[in-house]
This record gives sequence, structure tokens and C-alpha cells, in this order.
Amino acid sequence: MVSHETVQALIDGLLSAIGAAPGVPHNSDIEPLLLALKCEGEPTGVRAKGGMPALDHLPVAIQNAGSGPDEIRSLAESFEKLADSLPWYQRQEPALPDFMHGHANAFIIGPQGLEERGGVTVGVSFLAPGVEYPNHNHPPQELYVVMSDGDWRQNDDPWHAPGLGGLVYNPANITHSMRSSQQPLLAIWCLWT
Repeated sequence: MVSHETVQALIDGLLSAIGAAPGVPHNSDIEPLLLALKCEGEPTGVRAKGGMPALDHLPVAIQNAGSGPDEIRSLAESFEKLADSLPWYQRQEPALPDFMHGHANAFIIGPQGLEERGGVTVGVSFLAPGVEYPNHNHPPQELYVVMSDGDWRQNDDPWHAPGLGGLVYNPANITHSMRSSQQPLLAIWCLWT
């Protein structure tokens, strides 16, 4: 079981990375998220789950994050300390075998994560090299902290690369996707209403 201090170090690193990122969304858009992340965490008792083939590439992604800005390096170090304790899962897309074999997600904060905190959900998405996450949408707003190279898209807009330490803000219900390049893609995401 991961200690509260280990989870708190990740949250502190996440807040620092958001604050230092270029192009931070308007404060009123993300203020509820920031306030919720600062709440005290309550352990959930959720247990680790792994074994997904894509996770064989995770050490490379963490190492690549180390070439980013100081805040991303620190966030990657905090993430590495709890990665093996996360409840990893896969989004079920049986018609997309490359995606199924090449991705993994995990909850960090939220009912299915390591702690609950202020009603927000924080997780991580990971893509092995050369994998596209299919278009999807959801009612909560979402903010990705990008920890590796990769491309992102909303609706039918062109793909763009926010770069290490960049942010991707998805308003409620917008269709969005991401894809890795020759390197794996690692991003921490936050959902809130």
C-alpha cells in the first residue's frame, strides 16, 4: 500500500507542473480542480493491478519525462514511486487490437484510485509507441499534464504537439484523442465538474 506522503508528493508535483505550464487555462476554468487537489486525501484501500503488455514501455516514458522542465522531472520522479501500486486498467475497445495491446490507464485520485480528494478524479494514461487512443468524450472537464512527446486533437481539428510540460484542456463533452509517436506517451489527467 502506498503511503499518503507518496500520493501527496505526486499531487504537489502535479500542482507545480500545472502552475508552471505555458498556456494555463483561464483560472476560473481550473480553479475548482486546484481547490479540490489541495483537500486532504482519504485512502480508498484500492489494490494494485498490472500485467498489461504496454506497461513494459513505462520505464522508457518515465526516463523521457526526465528530459522535460524541472516540474515535469519532479512529477515523473513522484509518479515512478507509486506506478507499481496503481490499479491499472484498459479501456475496452475489442475492435482495436493494437490499441488494446498498447495502452494502460490508472486512477490515482477518486473512488477507484489510491485516495479520494475533493470530488475530483486524477489518473494517468499511457500509450506504447505508435498507438492512437480512440476519439472519446465525457461530461467532466479534463486537463492533461503532458509528460512525453505525442500528439493531441479535439473534434476534427489538426493534431498538435503540446510538448513536455504542456497542458491540454478539454471542455465538457468535447471529442478528443491522443497518439504516441516512436516513443511512448505518458500523461496525467484530471477530471472535474
